[in-house]
Amino acid sequence: MTIATSFLIMAMGSANATTMIPLTMDQLVDASDHVVRGKVVEVWAEPDRDNGFVWTKAQVEISSVLKGDLNLELAVLEQPGGTWGSIESSAEGAARFSVGEEGYFFIEELKSGKMVTTGMHQGKFNIQMDPHSRKNIALRFHLSPRNTFDHRFIPLPAEPSKRVTVDRFEAQIRARVEKGWDGKAIPGASTDKLRRINRIQPQVTK
Repeated sequence: MTIATSFLIMAMGSANATTMIPLTMDQLVDASDHVVRGKVVEVWAEPDRDNGFVWTKAQVEISSVLKGDLNLELAVLEQPGGTWGSIESSAEGAARFSVGEEGYFFIEELKSGKMVTTGMHQGKFNIQMDPHSRKNIALRFHLSPRNTFDHRFIPLPAEPSKRVTVDRFEAQIRARVEKGWDGKAIPGASTDKLRRINRIQPQVTK
């Protein structure tokens, strides 16, 4: 079972489920096949042919790759929930998308070939201008599926300490990629896969 599968089962199991295992930044980086910066250029919904559950898909044009395939230019990210005709599905904890938003996307590839955000909404950070410093910041914003998501109206974090500039954000990701996985378990993530997609820290012997 992948980390994505674990979170998706929890989200789809109950529309009211709100409990989610929090992942640290290091865990997000380690568990992701790719970490990219990009822009959402298209969003649409499709029903699952097997069970009728609706999935939202977002096409992302990638401007830079911080981890993973350096030749990756486009990615279609999928999350449970959405509206297709008269069919409507929802899943708490799913990442939300809107056309035109720019951000950082932590991507996990499933065996089926599908790409999902790692840890659902935890694997998506928007880029927004801080009107006080006039610098771009990276922030995570989760909205209930009962509300319409529009990236243009994401509130600015009230605490200045939570306004992380994109330079600092990228530096943290790159430092973790360079340092490598520390061998500690990540909920839902396969140890074999973690070894395969990461540099391994020298002290890891298992």
